[in-house]
Amino acid sequence: MSVSKRSQAAAPKPQVKSRPKPNTRVGRNESFSDLLQIHRRLAKNSGRRLVQTPVSSFITVFVIAVSLLLPALLFSLNSNLTSVLAGFEDSAQVTLYLHAGISDADAKEVSNDLLSLETMNYASYISPAQALDEFGTATGLENLLQEMASNPLPGAIVVTPANVSPTAVDDLVRQLQDLPEVDLVQVDSRWLQRLAAISELVGAIGRVLSLIVILGLFFIVGNTIKLAVENRKAEIRVIKLVGGSDMFAARAFLYTGLFYGLGGGILAIALQGIVLVTFNSSLEALMQLYEGDFQLRGFSLANGLVVVLAGATIGWTAALLTSLRHIRGISP
Repeated sequence: MSVSKRSQAAAPKPQVKSRPKPNTRVGRNESFSDLLQIHRRLAKNSGRRLVQTPVSSFITVFVIAVSLLLPALLFSLNSNLTSVLAGFEDSAQVTLYLHAGISDADAKEVSNDLLSLETMNYASYISPAQALDEFGTATGLENLLQEMASNPLPGAIVVTPANVSPTAVDDLVRQLQDLPEVDLVQVDSRWLQRLAAISELVGAIGRVLSLIVILGLFFIVGNTIKLAVENRKAEIRVIKLVGGSDMFAARAFLYTGLFYGLGGGILAIALQGIVLVTFNSSLEALMQLYEGDFQLRGFSLANGLVVVLAGATIGWTAALLTSLRHIRGISP
């Protein structure tokens, strides 16, 4: 009896094979196809969540669109002003009134010398007789002017500078005033210089406003993602319990921010089109009074893509920073 007990006691215990530990580090050691499927599922779920809350989602997208619209309109206005300046470059004329007694041959030689300069697009000499004829035709006083004993008008050279920026024109005027044959220099493009200054101001305002808008969009998207993280705390805790990383838990929120930015950028382009159509209808009546055909133009396809991509990038980046910051504070 004791022997049997000893043998039973000495009998080796059967070895129980332990189950292999599951790979609880979710988000690691994933193949490319697994990553693709995960991201496709996360994108679909994020889009479905936005569709399930249409009112709040549309409000967020609309706020982003309006924020992107303001700098977009300023840059569009700056682009239109630049095109106006380019179209009126030939109207930026500088008139050089010559001293009395300068012969036509000397005046033409000065005109040819000016035309050879790289800073000049055009130079033409107007003789005193030609100036008198043009003045008589413009005023209707041909008969009266013909009875004058002498011609009071001086010879003049009309030049068109290659660069119509205010600084370039001012430098050119100073150089022309130093010519010995020149008595007076008159600039006929002050309004163009003012328009160029306005264009530069609009561009500067647009750049500053863009920086402010980017900071504002980070706050808007970040606050929305913060609320989404708070509403899904239980889901995030489960992910962390099975070993999921913070980055894995944040993936869904990245697509939410991306979709917000994409939607805001696309809606901003649509709103810009509506605004420009409204402005052009009023501008058309104004142009008819001045016999012009100028119209405000919106963004080109490339610039429109830049706005959409900018919105998507801002949304994705804001979602990444905000979600990681709040997910790290959630304990499993």
